[in-house]
Amino acid sequence: MKPSRTPKPHQRLPLAAGAVMLWVTLWPWIWGFADARSAVANHIFFTMAFGPLALMIAVLRPAAFVALGGGIWLALSPWLLGYATNDVAWLNELVSGGLLVVLCSNAAGLSHRIRGRKRHGRTAQPGSASWLSSSWCSAPG
Repeated sequence: MKPSRTPKPHQRLPLAAGAVMLWVTLWPWIWGFADARSAVANHIFFTMAFGPLALMIAVLRPAAFVALGGGIWLALSPWLLGYATNDVAWLNELVSGGLLVVLCSNAAGLSHRIRGRKRHGRTAQPGSASWLSSSWCSAPG
């Protein structure tokens, strides 16, 4: 019997990010706020700009950082673009943006820093190989 090939966590990140991007693309028409032009324009621009990057977050770390900024933009865009009066729209943006931020911070390795730089059940010490790999672009200290 062949063992089943379950995708590893780093292989699931692009799938999850792609699902979020598909959700962001279709949401205005599914929930009926397609008449809010700024929301539709934001969704189209966001999908075109950050969709390809979201699919590369597991293999290209800078893409994860850029898509993380896109997730923050998505979460704040209803208030910045003036369509926060539509409760369904701002709730969607907040949840989708928050989910994208979590996925991208995990892909960028920021979740290890938030959890205290733990790897394999122990805390990594500054200067060790596991600490260096978990803090790719941060200064020690």
